[in-house]
Amino acid sequence: MEQFKDYLSKTKSAVQKVFEAYDSYLDLLRYPERPIFPFLGNPDSEENKRAYKIWHEENKAMLEERYRRDNKYVFEMFAKSALAGTILQFAYHGICLFSKNKIVPPNFNNIIKPKSKAVKFCIGRLIDDIPVGLIIFAGRNQAMHFEDKYLKEPSRTVFNKLANWYSPNFNKWFINDYYDLNNPDIMHYAGNILYKLGWEGYVDYESDMLEMLQDG
Repeated sequence: MEQFKDYLSKTKSAVQKVFEAYDSYLDLLRYPERPIFPFLGNPDSEENKRAYKIWHEENKAMLEERYRRDNKYVFEMFAKSALAGTILQFAYHGICLFSKNKIVPPNFNNIIKPKSKAVKFCIGRLIDDIPVGLIIFAGRNQAMHFEDKYLKEPSRTVFNKLANWYSPNFNKWFINDYYDLNNPDIMHYAGNILYKLGWEGYVDYESDMLEMLQDG
């Protein structure tokens, strides 16, 4: 545990800087604040149409700036995801070095072999019945090998479990495009993995890492 804390300490400034750089891209969406037209009654009424035309003219400069920044954010998504992949790499490396876990969850017994490196990652709190460590493992592997057409197991199964969810209300299965490896619009899923982990900053990252590796 002391060696792991030393790893966290020696990498802290780097991980913090990557989180700060990652978060800075969101400023493209935060500023300037998005103007909202206050509809009055029926949105399709002539009154609203006239009011909207006046409002649009008054806010034209800000609306154009928002459009520009929205497009800029979309353009920077790959760069943003690359930073997310770097954060996952720090977490992956820490688990590789310091996890002593030898237990595979029952729902992964038929996928993860006893001598597989992935066994070390079967640790941490559960998200959708998947240990956080395995989500990090899968997210990091996809980020580092995004050019590969086929992601190896158990990473592929982790993504499938994240992408497919059952709704009791509708009594059917749905696919979440954020984690669907067949989604043609996503090349790099690392940012979506950070969102699933709930890692908005260094504190969230450190909390999970300490919880996963507190016993070595």
